[in-house]
Amino acid sequence: MKILISSCTKHDATEFKETKLYTSILKNLNDTCIISDDVMTFLSGNINAVVKLKNDKNIGIHYNKCIALGKAEGFDCVIFIHDDVSLEDSLLSSKLTEAFKTYDVVGLAGTKDVVLRKPALWHLLSKEQDRSGIVAHADGNYITSTYFGPVPQRCILLDGLFLAVKLKNLPSEVVFDEKLPAIAHHYDLDFCLTANKHKLKLTTWPIWVVHDSPGLENVESDFIKSENYFLDKWLKN
Repeated sequence: MKILISSCTKHDATEFKETKLYTSILKNLNDTCIISDDVMTFLSGNINAVVKLKNDKNIGIHYNKCIALGKAEGFDCVIFIHDDVSLEDSLLSSKLTEAFKTYDVVGLAGTKDVVLRKPALWHLLSKEQDRSGIVAHADGNYITSTYFGPVPQRCILLDGLFLAVKLKNLPSEVVFDEKLPAIAHHYDLDFCLTANKHKLKLTTWPIWVVHDSPGLENVESDFIKSENYFLDKWLKN
């Protein structure tokens, strides 16, 4: 399987090399690294990566460029992943190959049913019994796991910390919304609803990562603007 990893970071190249994403997998590709126009590109066999450095725009802009690149260069899938995620699964390629036999979009955590409302966070838009997934979190010197529900499970929404998208037959309309008024809020929910609208199948899958973040801790103005835009868009559909 030919995989393209896509990520955005607020850091410059030096700072990015301290992130969990870099130290877990991309450092092994560093000999192939090219930096141009604040984009860090790693070219190495079946796993390539494109990272937008010093990003201050809607991450969907970069993600859509990677979808186009992946299609043009014959990649099987694009993995969209946060820079604070350690990608630790040595069986990643074989697991995605198996998942893509049935599904089009693979995540780590999600829900099979939603009611759109505020606050627009995937786990708060669903009932506990509808959730699925396991995500490990770094807690000092310890690793703790959050269990959302049984895996795998077909879902409507998936958490954007890790999204793997099969590129074969991906409709051109299934892209990230570049009009969302935030850097990194609701892009994942919007993408998932778009994928569902175009009859794609989404699922959780047991892929081992460690997320070095507790999630959203403070609701700021850009979250509220993004939330309003997202809900206005989808409640009209």
